[in-house]
Amino acid sequence: MANRSALETQPWDLFEPNVIVRWAFYLSVFSIPFSLLSLPGTGGRITVIRLLQMLILCAILSQPRVCVRFVPTALFWFLAYCAVRILAGLWLAPEQATVWWPSTLALLQFALPWVWVMFNVLRFPNMSRRGLWALVWGCVFCALFHIAGIGMVEVDQGIEGRSTVFGENANVAGATYAIAVIVLVGLGMFKGLKLKQRLLLFPLIVLVGTGLAKTGSRSAVLILALGIAVLLFQGRAFGSRTKRVALLLAIGIILAGIVWQIPTVIERFQKIGSSAELQRQEGRLRMAPVLWEMFLRSPIYGSGPDEYRFELTRRAMPYHFRDQKLISAHNLVLRLLVETGVIGAMIFSFGVGAALAAAWRARLNACGLLPLALLLSLTVAGVILCDPSHHLVFWIALAYALAGAA
Repeated sequence: MANRSALETQPWDLFEPNVIVRWAFYLSVFSIPFSLLSLPGTGGRITVIRLLQMLILCAILSQPRVCVRFVPTALFWFLAYCAVRILAGLWLAPEQATVWWPSTLALLQFALPWVWVMFNVLRFPNMSRRGLWALVWGCVFCALFHIAGIGMVEVDQGIEGRSTVFGENANVAGATYAIAVIVLVGLGMFKGLKLKQRLLLFPLIVLVGTGLAKTGSRSAVLILALGIAVLLFQGRAFGSRTKRVALLLAIGIILAGIVWQIPTVIERFQKIGSSAELQRQEGRLRMAPVLWEMFLRSPIYGSGPDEYRFELTRRAMPYHFRDQKLISAHNLVLRLLVETGVIGAMIFSFGVGAALAAAWRARLNACGLLPLALLLSLTVAGVILCDPSHHLVFWIALAYALAGAA
């Protein structure tokens, strides 16, 4: 009986991730900025995401006790949201199944299983910091390609002075860069970081920040500002107040120079004329009232996933409607309310709330305020002017927050 009791109480952390698990984790995080790429000659069928799915499956099969041992409570809320979204789609918008089903399936096939695996892997010592560096180096290489013009694509034929890279949406690319900069600032505040590594942070921030400036994304600037603001309250356990303030001041000067490079409204006026830009801005201002009116028509269960896009485009930005281009809600909360009503929005918010609570508890651990800085900045941006739920960095921030409190 004594031997049996010893086996039952054996700490699970004696099982270290093997090589397959570690590299599946590193490569999945590193590949976030390149997620839309596909292998040449495959016609887009074999994408980076598909390769990562296979790699993560191999990791789970090779060491299931490490990868899927624990299930975070938040994951059940997001699974429930997916179920609600599917039911709402089948009931209210069956004709739009070719639009809402792939996006829902992407959550079920990749994002949520990825969160599950990352939650378990990040619980092991040193995996958290190595994962953060994997994200940073992925964004650094992506920014280098972006600056060099390799894979770069101008947004709206360059009339706004904005660009993206590797076919990614400019706002998504900007948010990814912003999260990487927040990670770099957070890493700089950790104890035990060597002087060479600390000095390396500054050129890396410049590179990634320059990529962010090229996207011209206002939501990315908001995410960056919120994340840095949270890190300002880092405790003394992460160094003296003087060192922390000096580090943040130096980084602030660098970021101010980077933000200055972002195309301004005046520059856009000079390029396309004030009437066109004003038309665009007026359309964006009309989006929230139109979405709110649509929500009030069916507040309990919504109008179905992606069903709102037709009316939103016609009423807020008719020039896109004439070009047969549908727009999406640049607001996570309003999209949830319109698509799945109060029911779906509450279920999704319970999942995010559980992760935010975990991030708050994690502030007392070695990771400090960094999990909260990452997830809170994306959440607040989702409430104001973007929808980060389609960003892979949102899900890694969520997994990092959940694992930080474990």
